[in-house]
Amino acid sequence: MARLNINRGTTYSITFNYLVNGVATTLVGSTVRFTMKTAEYSTSTTDADASVLKNVTSGTSGGVATITLNPSDTATLSPGKYYYDIKVDVASDGVTVYKCDEGTITLDASPTNRLA
Repeated sequence: MARLNINRGTTYSITFNYLVNGVATTLVGSTVRFTMKTAEYSTSTTDADASVLKNVTSGTSGGVATITLNPSDTATLSPGKYYYDIKVDVASDGVTVYKCDEGTITLDASPTNRLA
């Protein structure tokens, strides 16, 4: 379980390496899903209660994808503790999905709030 610290309203990138049994595995045709919520558990099957949702479909044949949180993704969120996970939807169809990482995010405040 990872613990990430992110400053609210800034760019934050996560380089994700997809491994199956320790071997880098293609992400071509897959969707990497990043979800960040205020609670670790919810009943929403659509993640409608998520604070941040990211779907990455540009993973490489070497199993690498970059998840980028843009300043606008967190600029209006309250500082505090959030929960996240990263899942790989192998064929982007919701049939075969693996949770590959999970953890907490501490969203820090800062004096600068404007984005432009």
